[in-house]
Amino acid sequence: MALILKHQTPEAFIARLRQAYRDSNAENAVKLARFIVAKVQAGDITDAQCRAAFGLNTAQWAMLKARMNAFVAADNTIKSAIGE
Repeated sequence: MALILKHQTPEAFIARLRQAYRDSNAENAVKLARFIVAKVQAGDITDAQCRAAFGLNTAQWAMLKARMNAFVAADNTIKSAIGE
């Protein structure tokens, strides 16, 4: 689903998303990481927009994105193991 913003620019949205990620607890950080990774993969937001919002260079963003993917993978593993 495309990212449709009515009252803010994509850059303002990503800046607010970055602030929420920074201030979140572990559980919410995983949820936000899942959202960010999904929106980047879908092409709704770009790596460049995320790098700018997070204040990172290309290598730093690649490391953060890899960590977000690891969070999502670990969360998926935990969710699939429930009831075993």
